[in-house]
Amino acid sequence: MSKRFPTRLFLHRTAPILALLLLLVAGCDTMGSGDETQSDNLFPVVVDGRWGYINGEGRITITPRFDHAEDFSNGRAAVLVGQDWGYIDASGAFAIAPQYRIASDFASNRAAVRGQGFGDPYVFIDRDGTPVGGAGFDVARPFTEDRAAVRTEGGQWGFVDPSGTLVIPAQFSDVRSFSEGLAAVETAGGWAFVDRSGTVVLRPTFALDAVGDFSDGLAPFSTSSGWGYLDRSGNPVVAPQYEFAGAFGQGIAPVANNDRYFYIDARGSVVLPGPFREAQAFEDNLAPVRIDHRWTYIRRDDGLVAFARLFGQAERFTEGMARVFQGDDEDARLGYIDASGAYIWYPTH
Repeated sequence: MSKRFPTRLFLHRTAPILALLLLLVAGCDTMGSGDETQSDNLFPVVVDGRWGYINGEGRITITPRFDHAEDFSNGRAAVLVGQDWGYIDASGAFAIAPQYRIASDFASNRAAVRGQGFGDPYVFIDRDGTPVGGAGFDVARPFTEDRAAVRTEGGQWGFVDPSGTLVIPAQFSDVRSFSEGLAAVETAGGWAFVDRSGTVVLRPTFALDAVGDFSDGLAPFSTSSGWGYLDRSGNPVVAPQYEFAGAFGQGIAPVANNDRYFYIDARGSVVLPGPFREAQAFEDNLAPVRIDHRWTYIRRDDGLVAFARLFGQAERFTEGMARVFQGDDEDARLGYIDASGAYIWYPTH
């Protein structure tokens, strides 16, 4: 199960100073043993300001006692104790003692961490906390598809494999993470896409101001005319024309013009007109959208509201479960719902 619940956003709302320390987001998880699978189906909750974990049925499995808690991946979860991040296993015991200023989620059985020292570099560790690879990096992102983007002292970006070896040399001014076998890289000649060996396999014939990740075989890109989508051959299959272009999911993607969001298909035809104030990609036939000042979910088949419940913020479903928030920024409460809109965990803070 690859979860994208960004609990650090909740930390940002409740503790802005600590949030400044967190620069990494979760990547795609590589599942391992049965124990990892079990732990990766635990979900962080907060009760009276302390963080713990529940299972998919909403039962507390790890007693809330941490200052913050992240999602499980690869059988480990980053938790905050005071100013230090460490990692616990599915029992709630520390597998890696708290000692880091920054700690990413595990992926490919590796996590990017940074020590407490002002000049400490980013390094990768394994599930036991043993450093992997040689010298550290100025910046290191989580692994996706067994590649992690790193920035060296010279300010250039490259990619390492799970052994910590720099398999794609640091030579790019900017990069994005791998998705569907390709990663966008910014070269002297503009944006291009490389495969996992570092070979440039796609270089659009027109200049790109920015580019996103591939999903459903299409990647958003922007020019002076706006955002559009290109295919894996570099063809602009949806001409640049939008103020915003999101990721495709289940064959359609949210786009926006004049601050109004709607959904298009891979040909650029409008399939769900909305309009919505904000919209995210579909997964599990549901997508979170904002109508006026509240969030809800719509159905993939007809675009109608799936259930009556409204939220302060709502996130995408993953395997029948979604994280939602109630309350305002000063009093955000975290909960989980199932695909019917029923609470698995009623929002708490």
